[in-house]
Amino acid sequence: MKNVSVRYGLLGGMVVVFFFVMLYIVKKEYLLDIWLYWGSLVFYLLFMWQAAKEDCAEKGVARDFRDIIRTPFTVFLLVNLLFWLCWYTLHLADPELLRMEAQLQLDYLQKKLDEGPGDPQRANQLREQIQTIEKEGVSLTMGAVFMQMGIGALGGFVLAAGIAGIMRMRK
Repeated sequence: MKNVSVRYGLLGGMVVVFFFVMLYIVKKEYLLDIWLYWGSLVFYLLFMWQAAKEDCAEKGVARDFRDIIRTPFTVFLLVNLLFWLCWYTLHLADPELLRMEAQLQLDYLQKKLDEGPGDPQRANQLREQIQTIEKEGVSLTMGAVFMQMGIGALGGFVLAAGIAGIMRMRK
């Protein structure tokens, strides 16, 4: 594949999907581990870095900053797209994941309530959230997935800008 950003984006996406599928196979609870979830960003960064390095070696760094950002940002978007497709598919295939996430949220909210939020209004909000989750559970809609992808894109842009800045400084 000639396009560096597409090649590394698809490769990185496959690595991230493989990582999460392995977590799921080994133990479902690992999917909900915050350290493993955010730790997967290491894969994003590795592939973004390698793509930016190849792009800058081929086209140089004496170009507009936006041109340098484009490659790692595209890699991030593709990896993230494959991640969210995997995440959504796993949740469709296994409804138990949503129940586990609901329980995690309930435990967190109850802990906050037990600690005493200090503000009666905040305590009422926590109780309402607990009641809503107990009554309705949680769901993962395509709208929520798209929203998370959009929020992730903002973070991905920051990472891409950081990588582009480092590439520029390394001339």
